Amino acid sequence: MNDHRLFWTAHPALLIGISFFLSVGFTLFAFPLWLLLLWALYVTILQKWASLCLIPLAYAYTYLLFGQLPTLETPVASSAHFSISSLQPYNSPFAQGLIYKGTLYFESSSLPCTVPWKGAKRPIASCDYELTGTLVQKGPYDYLFKVKNFSPIPNTWSLAELRYRTKEHLRSFLKTKLTLPRTAHLLSSLATGDVDDRQIRFEFSRLGLQHLLAISGFHFGVLLAFFSFFLSLFLPHRWKWICMLLLMTLYFLFIGSSPAVQRAWIAATLVLAAKIVRRPANPLNLLGAAFFIELALNPLIVGNLGFQLSFGCCFGILLLYYPFEKWLQKYLPKRPSYQSIHLSPFSQILFLGSTLFRSAISMTVAVNAAIFPLLLYHFGRFPLLSLLYNLFFPLLISMALFLFMATLLFNAASPLIGTPLFSLLDRFTKELLDLVAHPPLLLDYSFYCPPFSPLLIPIYLFALFVLSLRLTKEFTTE
Repeated sequence: MNDHRLFWTAHPALLIGISFFLSVGFTLFAFPLWLLLLWALYVTILQKWASLCLIPLAYAYTYLLFGQLPTLETPVASSAHFSISSLQPYNSPFAQGLIYKGTLYFESSSLPCTVPWKGAKRPIASCDYELTGTLVQKGPYDYLFKVKNFSPIPNTWSLAELRYRTKEHLRSFLKTKLTLPRTAHLLSSLATGDVDDRQIRFEFSRLGLQHLLAISGFHFGVLLAFFSFFLSLFLPHRWKWICMLLLMTLYFLFIGSSPAVQRAWIAATLVLAAKIVRRPANPLNLLGAAFFIELALNPLIVGNLGFQLSFGCCFGILLLYYPFEKWLQKYLPKRPSYQSIHLSPFSQILFLGSTLFRSAISMTVAVNAAIFPLLLYHFGRFPLLSLLYNLFFPLLISMALFLFMATLLFNAASPLIGTPLFSLLDRFTKELLDLVAHPPLLLDYSFYCPPFSPLLIPIYLFALFVLSLRLTKEFTTE
């Protein structure tokens, strides 16, 4: 227990975030009482009183916000105020249209609501509307409004329209610069997070690569690396971090808020703020702070799959990557830099390849170990090819994103330079799509799992946490 106490003393924000999460899950999503009580007992043994006191406070906070939302057994004809937060296209086998998402102020409640639209002349998403139509409840805390009439409300505003038009402008621009429509679809999806090509979505999902299409910490990390590289050529460190913080915020406003995007932006903001004030940043504490802030802003995201997978991946990387990487060093040894300099060119290439391979395996195992039960619970299957493709495909996607941003930058400076870069980008992206569209059929199998209780997931994750503490201690004391 001393190892646990030392770990949580060093990472108080993560402990607070988990306590808040479990309390919200108990309040809104029927997490069992015994699970919350066991966690409260664990926190008591650790003598972490702030986290213990947060549990009832989080319950009261969440209940006041969402505990009394109406339950609609049948559709209700009504008129209500709708505040738009996002607007995006959707495609199905039967129809195409737009989805307005936001908050519906119905009677005395604020409901998270979706409004589909299939008409030719759509409502402009730059203000709030008074809606007339039928309100339907699709599930717990999930409402849909079948609208008959939109009436704009004066003196209200929303960024959703500007965000939508900017994304549409980017899509149109890419279609004019790239010769292959599918490459334009993929790059616009990677840049905006809106995947409007159903075939691309299917092919990436088939290989367990769908996380690369959703904007997340991976994309923000590539952006940070890109901006850091180019801004370092012109600015001193402090001003570089300030500019990067502004650029990350602009990108967040461009993408719009979703659980994974919000978590990535909060974490990136905290990292850059720590750089600006010259304070050390603990990754697990930053994750816990982002966890807590996002839950406090919207407790309903506890039930969001993207939120669960996003934090699950980060949890796996930060806790398990180091012990797995240290274990693999027994088979793929790590050499000091002064030794590698004296190797022959061929040996240096092999050394670099083994280093990248060791890191890729460690990252893939760490991520999949953490989210494996979540994937089985929600999808009932795990594609085995995802283990292979996740070894190298994220690196290829990051290269495509890096080339994409460099191409946009050089094209803005000089279209003569941008044109050949767009051709190179078009060709490179096509090769990536071919890799996804034509996987090796001999390895195209999935592991299937019958339905199981979701209560096994927190038990599994806690066991994984205990294992990570033990492995980290063993490799640290060697």
